[in-house]
Amino acid sequence: MINKLYYSLIAALALLLGTIAYCFASSDEYLGTCVGVIDGDTVTVADEEQRLHRIRIMGLDAPELAQPYGRTAKKALARLILHKELHVLPTGLDKYDRELAVLRYDSVIGPIDVAETMISAGHAFSYGGQHYKAQEYAAERRSGVWADLRYQERPWLYRRRINLAAGR
Repeated sequence: MINKLYYSLIAALALLLGTIAYCFASSDEYLGTCVGVIDGDTVTVADEEQRLHRIRIMGLDAPELAQPYGRTAKKALARLILHKELHVLPTGLDKYDRELAVLRYDSVIGPIDVAETMISAGHAFSYGGQHYKAQEYAAERRSGVWADLRYQERPWLYRRRINLAAGR
């Protein structure tokens, strides 16, 4: 009986320590400054060692530059974060070798999520379902991409259509 309890406690402790170690080991968050805005969902960030990172912002998909509202989304993102210090939480790489990351910046009311802000203002669509409430908010107010429903082609559908037309 005591042996069983002892081994259960050891297993629980090992699981707890493993979880804690994983959290710290996988936390690659770093600080950087936005030095360029490529489009409405891709930026260039310089880290503290001045290494440049091309980052695709997680959780949103902004209109492509050739789409209606694409250039407006790029300008909105630039106004929001260009030259600001950002907290970058990388989550992986996309198929174009861009760093996928959650971006936040500090404000007087606390940390601000860049994707949530862009989506709630109507500058981008929620991608992956994380920010659907922000998207509902923008759609109800007919903000940005929601202002004219004739131009509602989602960026991922636009890219698919363009790639099919090009034979890719």
